[in-house]
Amino acid sequence: MPKVATLDWTVAETLLGLGVSPVAVGDKQSYQNWVSEPALPQSVVDLGTRLQPNKELLAQLEIEHFPNGDMYFATAQANLPYLSPVKAVERMNFYQAGDFWQNQLNATRQLAQNVGVDPQPLISKTETIFAAHKAQLAPFQPHPLLIVQFIDARHLRVYGEQSLPGAVLSHLGLQNAWQQAVNLWGFSQISLNQLAQFPNAKLVVIKPYPQNVPTELANNSLWKQLPLAKDPLILPAIWTFGALPSAQRLAVALSQGLQNAHKQGEAQW
Repeated sequence: MPKVATLDWTVAETLLGLGVSPVAVGDKQSYQNWVSEPALPQSVVDLGTRLQPNKELLAQLEIEHFPNGDMYFATAQANLPYLSPVKAVERMNFYQAGDFWQNQLNATRQLAQNVGVDPQPLISKTETIFAAHKAQLAPFQPHPLLIVQFIDARHLRVYGEQSLPGAVLSHLGLQNAWQQAVNLWGFSQISLNQLAQFPNAKLVVIKPYPQNVPTELANNSLWKQLPLAKDPLILPAIWTFGALPSAQRLAVALSQGLQNAHKQGEAQW
């Protein structure tokens, strides 16, 4: 296998999904907190922060490929002098204007081609997971879902159609309650009181969130009055700015969570 490194977690998880273990990744510990799976092997070197990687490590690793998405492309380019024998940073456009899912597929295929592996097993596995869980979720299709992450106890990111959560909902035949404008990453930032606009939606909260959020919400009179605060579905940490591996995880977690919600009782913050 070629020696591949990246600052970008979306590229890293896709490499792992393609069966290629990167030799080094930026912010390795934070990857474990935010992305979680696919897990990075212990042998993967931590390059330091994604926006200020360790130049000495980059020089020592003799990397052959250094693919990165747009957010880290400029940083990667600035470190090119330390990357012999790499001649150029490979730009992976997982997130750009246009059809979200097609962009995901195109970037996956391009990355696979660059490192010399077949992308089809990863793509086919994703499609199989979508199809299997779509069939199981037919009873939930009439009910809109609002997928969010808490920034703090008063502010949230809510995900629209041009996002990974939005694409997963679409492939599962589920309704996305958020139909308003989103940014290039497919989300809008909203305040807690805006949740009152969605009395009939099921709230889906993706971890992680700041440790104080559950306690502050429990003492927030506005939150306690919101219909969708009664039984939110709390999902584990999944990289909402990820690619096909995170889409697989979200599809499975969402499907299992919805089907088991009636057994769980009170939300497990």
